[in-house]
Order: sequence, then structure tokens, then C-alpha cells
Amino acid sequence: MRKAWLAAVCASALFGGIAGVAQAADGIKTQQVQFKKGESGATINSTIQGSQTLDYKLTANKGQSMVVILTGKPYFNILPPGSKGEAIFVGSRDGNNFEATLPAKGTYTIRVYQMGAAESSKAKTSFKLEVGISG
Repeated sequence: MRKAWLAAVCASALFGGIAGVAQAADGIKTQQVQFKKGESGATINSTIQGSQTLDYKLTANKGQSMVVILTGKPYFNILPPGSKGEAIFVGSRDGNNFEATLPAKGTYTIRVYQMGAAESSKAKTSFKLEVGISG
């Protein structure tokens, strides 16, 4: 069921994406994830370089399901609304697939980052981030 739902979300949201790019004082690039009208997911193709941090923000309701799949070498964390850095999912420990019922209404952050040699490198690394919300 999950795979079928995710495949449908990703297929229908292939051209969904992000709007607006902001860079915070701490150097984190922030982008708002927006779904096309009538869609419940988006696919973001991007690159990350060295110690760069990319935050993808989206608003969801308590009780909705969120699926996030990262393809590529970076990692991602999920930060709940109001987080000061505390994550409900840590990709470097938990892997590149997240699926859960959301505990609160608000803006969630998908934080993409690198570790180790990739973090200290100046090379750009490509990745694909698939995001879906349902319920």
C-alpha cells in the first residue's frame, strides 16, 4: 500500500517543487516546498556542496502522513514545528526513507546535509528528494 501510494504521489508530483530561496544568517538555505494544485507530493532534484545545509519547509496537519525519500549520498533529518534543531528523524542513523503520522500541526523542516569526506569536500553532490503528504 505504501509503495503504491508513494509511486502515485511521486508520479503525479514530478513537476511539483519549491518556491523561493532564502539564506539565513547561519548559512542555511531555506526553500518552501509547494505542491501543485490538487497534488499531494513533490519531487525536488538539487545539489549540495561540502558543509552546506539545505532546509525544505512544508506545512502539514497533526495526524497526516508524511513520506520522504532521499536518493543520493547526502542525509536528511526531519525537524518538527518549533524545533531548535531537535529531530524526529535522523537520516545518518535511520536511513534515507521516512514515513510517519505527524504529531503536530505546523511547519516541518526537511534538513539535507553531508557528513565525513563529502562534508569537507568542495565537490557538488546531486540528490533527489521525494516528499508526500496524505490524510
